[in-house]
Amino acid sequence: MKKNIKATDVLFIGLAFFATYFGAGNLIFPPMLGLKSGSNWAAGMIGMLASGVGLPILAILILGKCGSVQKISEHVHKKFYTVFIGMIMLLCCCVSIPRTAAVGIEMGLQGVWGGAPYLVSVIIYFLIAFFFAKDRGSALDKVGKILTPVMTVILLILVIKGAVSPIGTPAEPAVDNAFLNSFLGGYSTGDVLVSFLMATVFFSTIRNKGYEGEQLKKVNLGAGLVAAACLAIIYGGLLFMGACVSGEFSSDIGNAELLLTVIRRSGGQIAIYGLCLSVILACLTTAIGQITAVADFFETETHGKLPYKILVIIVPIVTTVVASFGLDTIVSLTSPWFSFTYPIALVLMLLGIFEKFIPNDGGFKGATYFTVVYAFLDLPAEYGVHIGVLDKLLGLIPLYNYGFGWVVPAVAGFIIGLVVYPQLSKKAQ
Repeated sequence: MKKNIKATDVLFIGLAFFATYFGAGNLIFPPMLGLKSGSNWAAGMIGMLASGVGLPILAILILGKCGSVQKISEHVHKKFYTVFIGMIMLLCCCVSIPRTAAVGIEMGLQGVWGGAPYLVSVIIYFLIAFFFAKDRGSALDKVGKILTPVMTVILLILVIKGAVSPIGTPAEPAVDNAFLNSFLGGYSTGDVLVSFLMATVFFSTIRNKGYEGEQLKKVNLGAGLVAAACLAIIYGGLLFMGACVSGEFSSDIGNAELLLTVIRRSGGQIAIYGLCLSVILACLTTAIGQITAVADFFETETHGKLPYKILVIIVPIVTTVVASFGLDTIVSLTSPWFSFTYPIALVLMLLGIFEKFIPNDGGFKGATYFTVVYAFLDLPAEYGVHIGVLDKLLGLIPLYNYGFGWVVPAVAGFIIGLVVYPQLSKKAQ
């Protein structure tokens, strides 16, 4: 007998989804996009919401429809899932999770208590993260019911106050195309990777509530819409607040400084305290979700040789060490790999949409492998290393200067793969 879908389940799972996507970095970038958009803030808002909210939520809905990331990846190669997702998981341990601690403490805790000892704070931060993550089945449930509602209420109060009582008048935009600038800003957050990273944990959370099959897809859709609504309101409110001070500040102002300025102007010092608490919670909820995902992945891939209960201890220890030893160097060395993986994730997402209509696996293989080659060729530039011949070659690719250089290689690979793969398969028989 099918279980009736409870609205509270959809709500709290949706809030957990929202919390996992919404890190402290997501607080910082919308005001700057608004500042640059100025009086064209509406176009800027549409662009940011399309890429910063639409793409990640679309990705998780597609993955829910297809069943799993692994199912799509198997069309490329039976080992592709392990290699690709494994790379993302390792990047989380080296960059993403430690960065949540650094930002949460420096912008959040030390924003209220300037004398807070950094190393002690890092240790306490990951102890709290471990407490929530140690029970795999209920980790995101706890986040959705306990931490996220507090964060969401605070953020909603801040952005609604800023929208109802504007802190200034938007000036002329600082960019030629507010929509495109904000679209690229939302795109570069990399939240589509979060969908791939967290898909298994998201679906496990839904299953633990007793939902399977079509019901799972319906709950996933409902939770995705809840997450999208929260993200849209908060992103949109912060962008508008940034637009309201566009006549007073240039785009040279730091992202964090701008965020603090608009919040202080809107609600005074008490709003700053609310912001700092929101930063801590945003970082913590993201860390909990990613620790859970990393531990779950490596338990599965090692066939239980490394059990979840051990990994959920190891991961916080590793990330504590990384966070305590100068994060800037590690970020500079590893962050370009997020730019490497992002186009691949987007291509897999698009292939997942049309999975049933693609006549053979050659389309999956060609599109993905051509994108991988493109991403490798672009990697030196992401590190700031410019090779004359390579730069000229990449510059010839349409849309490269807009951050979408992967599109043409993916399409070309898709077409070539569809044609060539059947011929190669016949020869192999």
